[in-house]
Amino acid sequence: RGGNLPQASAQTHRSSDMAKLTAALLLALCAHSAYGFLTPSSLPLRAAARAAAVSRGRMLPVMQETAVKDRAQDVGEGQASERKAAESLMQQCPETIWGPSVDIEAEQKKLKDADLPEFPTYLHKPADVTDEAAYFAENKDMLLAKLQEHGAVVLKGFSTTGEPEGFEGMWKSIGMEACLDPLHSVAGRPVVSGKNAVYEAVNKPSRAKFFVGMHNEMVGKRTVRRAAFVCFKQAEKGGEFLLTDGRRMLRDVDTAVLRRWYDNKIRFSSAELPMSFMDSLGPLQTVAEPAVKALTQIAVDMKVDFDVEMFWNRVDGQRVIQAHAPPQPPVIMHPDTGLPTWFCNVHSHSLVLRDERDGVLPETTGASRLNKSDCLFGDGSAIPLDDLKHVDEVTRKNIVPVLMEKGDVCLIDNYRAMHGRDVFEGTRKHAVTWFK
Repeated sequence: RGGNLPQASAQTHRSSDMAKLTAALLLALCAHSAYGFLTPSSLPLRAAARAAAVSRGRMLPVMQETAVKDRAQDVGEGQASERKAAESLMQQCPETIWGPSVDIEAEQKKLKDADLPEFPTYLHKPADVTDEAAYFAENKDMLLAKLQEHGAVVLKGFSTTGEPEGFEGMWKSIGMEACLDPLHSVAGRPVVSGKNAVYEAVNKPSRAKFFVGMHNEMVGKRTVRRAAFVCFKQAEKGGEFLLTDGRRMLRDVDTAVLRRWYDNKIRFSSAELPMSFMDSLGPLQTVAEPAVKALTQIAVDMKVDFDVEMFWNRVDGQRVIQAHAPPQPPVIMHPDTGLPTWFCNVHSHSLVLRDERDGVLPETTGASRLNKSDCLFGDGSAIPLDDLKHVDEVTRKNIVPVLMEKGDVCLIDNYRAMHGRDVFEGTRKHAVTWFK
């Protein structure tokens, strides 16, 4: 047979060619899936989750899945120049300060015996104030002291703050230094005015019926220290800004639940990348999994500036790669006051709690399409349903709704105060600036 390869060698050669072809295919598919993590893609938000929930016997409220037209900025139009302006003005959000370990039982006991300050506290514009910028500058120390003591300060009755320029003037007058959104690297939030450091505060029409659960603004590695939320226009109905005091949460959560969560830590799943093609690979699937996972990790790490780890999972029968944040404690010592506080986003990130609140929502646009968050214990095991329901109950008990009118501002200490937003009808224009 002259120069022909022996039969065994030929088969090996063909297998090698097949492996190379498969690897090339996997590279292309993995790149496509990773790209879906980096930019908006057509991932359905609720239908699969609802079907799974119903199969487990949960009855969820049903909302129409009709299309809702979002605004230009919601789908990225005009955002390139605004984002560039923001990046030229601000530095990255600072890294999270997790602090020392906490004696959970001892600190909770102190809180149960403590007389906690009003939360939030309100400051109405004095009748004799004519120069609002001067008032803010002259009362800088008082405002910052109130913010540290109470955790949230609501400014009512001011008018210059009803526009981006006046709002910027207010926080500059009290010495705040703005920073980029924690999710700026993945365009997680539209920029209202880059030159004024103002971001959108979840006003898009397709998310009007989405209850924004209580959370601190952080992505694990990065956390803003303070924030100023402003109302440029209140919704025709609903849309209240919501606040919850982390100190009261720590006081009220059942001690056994608190200890269980603190010992196990919480891991947040922030996105799901569809990998349904894997099931068609047959026996090659187990060989391909490590390569696909590694390539996805590399692609994501090149884009985002916060820590995520990739894990294979199967959701509603479909293969997916989930992006998880590293395990986090639910309670920390406040970096400024040294006092313990609840610092945990389970209320907003839990798939169970979120879908029981919202049911099936309309298809959305932009980065919201990748909002596939959920939470687990640090080792990847499920958080008991009774624990989730208990934390939900305690959170709801401590929610304080704040009805904001044009020009009203809510200053929050992000390490202490959680925030959220109720559902609304009509046009809502609220915004936020984050601070270092």
